[in-house]
Amino acid sequence: MSVIGALALLIGVYVGCSGLRRVRHGLRNADSLALVRGIRALVTAAVATVCAIALFTGQRGLLAFAAVFLAEELYETGVLVLIIRASPAGSGT
Repeated sequence: MSVIGALALLIGVYVGCSGLRRVRHGLRNADSLALVRGIRALVTAAVATVCAIALFTGQRGLLAFAAVFLAEELYETGVLVLIIRASPAGSGT
């Protein structure tokens, strides 16, 4: 389990760095989709890190929490992406 936990931790760090770059790009360029994609990456990084902690400590409750948290956040940001894409291009927001 420690190898899988270490792999999950490495994935979390990589995806977290990628998410921070996307959030920075979205904020600097006022790009809503890049911002949401960055937030999704940060959430995925947090979930991967929690999964790694759960694997290292052997607590199944943390795995369940991570799965529910990931599902809720992906649903929420998915709806947000649909709203952004459906908005008119020249709406100014």
